[in-house]
Amino acid sequence: MKKSTSLLLSGILVSGMVLGTIVTPVTVNAATQATTQADQTVTNYVTFVNADGNTVRSSQALQGTKGQKITFAPDGYTSADSSKAVFGNNGDSKTVTVAKMISVKVNYVDQNGNLVNSETVNGGEGNDYKLTNLPAGCTWNNDAEQTINLVDGKEYNVPVTKKVSNTVIFKTADETEVGRTQIFGDKAGVKVSLTDAQLPEGYTTTSKDLTLQNEGNTQFVTVTKSATDGITPIKGVVKVNVTMAHLYDKDGKTLSRSLGKNSRWQTNNKMVLNGVTYYQVSTTEWLKASDIIVEGSTNTTPDKDNNATDTTAQKPDVKAVTTKDKGMAQLYDDNGKIIESLQLGPNTPWATDLMKTLNGEKMYRVATNEWVKVSEIK
Repeated sequence: MKKSTSLLLSGILVSGMVLGTIVTPVTVNAATQATTQADQTVTNYVTFVNADGNTVRSSQALQGTKGQKITFAPDGYTSADSSKAVFGNNGDSKTVTVAKMISVKVNYVDQNGNLVNSETVNGGEGNDYKLTNLPAGCTWNNDAEQTINLVDGKEYNVPVTKKVSNTVIFKTADETEVGRTQIFGDKAGVKVSLTDAQLPEGYTTTSKDLTLQNEGNTQFVTVTKSATDGITPIKGVVKVNVTMAHLYDKDGKTLSRSLGKNSRWQTNNKMVLNGVTYYQVSTTEWLKASDIIVEGSTNTTPDKDNNATDTTAQKPDVKAVTTKDKGMAQLYDDNGKIIESLQLGPNTPWATDLMKTLNGEKMYRVATNEWVKVSEIK
């Protein structure tokens, strides 16, 4: 605590001289920190009135910080723009002007007098309201026209400048319409790029760039269905490029099977999972792209030296097959050739999706380009 000392003189002033005695010095205790206005929480008794001075709600106790603006308003009202009331000393009475909440209709009209869009806005009667929902493809004529003063029952026509617009219709390769959008620009001939949000959900296109045509024209954009879950349909053949390539399921988990080096496999799907690319080689099995070489399109035509007779594959008469209890079950390709590097273990079940007859023997497909003879299953 700071101490200050003062000398007090008593006496009278005579001809410029002080006559009297010196009083003993006294010690005065000064406060260490002054209480500021911002630190004071006060209770004021507030009466709410409308712009005409009529009471909306009588005295109500409100707490706040001294000097802070009073923004509270009764239900159905909001603080009036003209209200400047702030919290005063504890126990003070205050009068706050409030505005009744109203709804008004706003019409946006272009330079040709055409209605572009309408909306309903809410605010306090007599208050200013800044419009922010500018219609797509339009600009404000000037900043002042963005603000309106709210009058109950009034309908507002706000002028805007509309840009040149074209309708874009999205179609698939078979001419099926899957969506529409609008594009805008300052004039015909300018380049406009479609946004992802404008494309139909679940579709993509090879190019999003368009050239704006004359006002009111329609443009057509071809789209394709987006890949689901990171899977892209493809047709091709992959060749194992490592000593043994592990197989994975659709979640990227390692399976118990592996494929030998230089073996070739048909693939129907490509998948990107957590940044890793996989190729599907059977119903539930995938190879990593890092373990293979993609060789191109599949050729399932029998070799000229292969005289195997192939009946049309059809839906199997069972959902799964199980190999015999003893010995390994040899696998064959689509043309009936032995796949040297692949066999099925004894007494193992395998899902099957097709069956056919090759060289007079019934066979079941257990993976892409992998078949097992009926004589090797139970």
